[in-house]
Amino acid sequence: MKRICDCLQRMNFRICGVFLLESQFVEDKSKFFAGVLSAMSAMISLEIPHINVMSKMDLLGKVKRRKLERYFDPDPLLLTEEVNTRTNPKFHSLNQAIVQLIDDYNMVSFLPLNINDEESIETVLSHIDNATQYGEDQEPKEPKDEIDFV
Repeated sequence: MKRICDCLQRMNFRICGVFLLESQFVEDKSKFFAGVLSAMSAMISLEIPHINVMSKMDLLGKVKRRKLERYFDPDPLLLTEEVNTRTNPKFHSLNQAIVQLIDDYNMVSFLPLNINDEESIETVLSHIDNATQYGEDQEPKEPKDEIDFV
C-alpha cells in the first residue's frame, strides 16, 4: 500500500487515507483498542494525511451516541479500568502497555459518520478536503467576477 501511495504522489495526486471503524466496536473495549492500534499503524506506515472515521452512527440510539462522544477523541487511560475488569489479571500489564502506547502517540481521533445526516457527511468531506489541500491552489474569485444570471 505504501508503494501505491508513493507512486500516486509522484504523479502529483494528492491523497488522503481514510480509516473506518464501526461504531459497534466500542461495545467491546478490546476491539476498540485493536481498532485504534490499526488506525495508528496505518497512519504511521503510510505517511500520508489521514482521517479516522467512526461509521454506522445511524444504527445507534441517541443514548448510545452520547456515550460515544468520549470515544471520538479517546483517552485510553480512562478506558483502562473498563478493559481490566473484563480481562484476566495476567493481561493487565499488557493492557497497560497498549494504553501507554496509544497515549504516547496521541494521534488517533475519530469523526462520526451518520449516512442519514447530510451535515455529518459534509464534515467528513470537509476534513478530507482540508487534509488534501483541495482548492488551495485556485485563484480566489472577486464578487464582481461572478456571472449574473438575470
